[in-house]
Amino acid sequence: MIKAVVLNPRDNIGVALVDLKSGTKVKIYGREVWVKLAEPIPYQHKFSVTPIDSGKEIIKDGVVIGKATQDIEQGHHVHTHNMTGLRLKVNR
Repeated sequence: MIKAVVLNPRDNIGVALVDLKSGTKVKIYGREVWVKLAEPIPYQHKFSVTPIDSGKEIIKDGVVIGKATQDIEQGHHVHTHNMTGLRLKVNR
């Protein structure tokens, strides 16, 4: 069973395909990497597959979706408590 995905080789986050418990080891397909989750990751939420320094870009599906507001260690939940999202401006 595939428990999580990394959508693009550039990505520094993975996405949970099921609720994942703290301590779960997740295989990152396409890379020879396992990530041990440091905290629970709810279904469809993000987790770091590499350490992400404060101010660095959060990349999902090859696209920058935000910036880290604090250091995020590998295996930690990536969400509004430690990142800020980047929104597209639409000219009207």
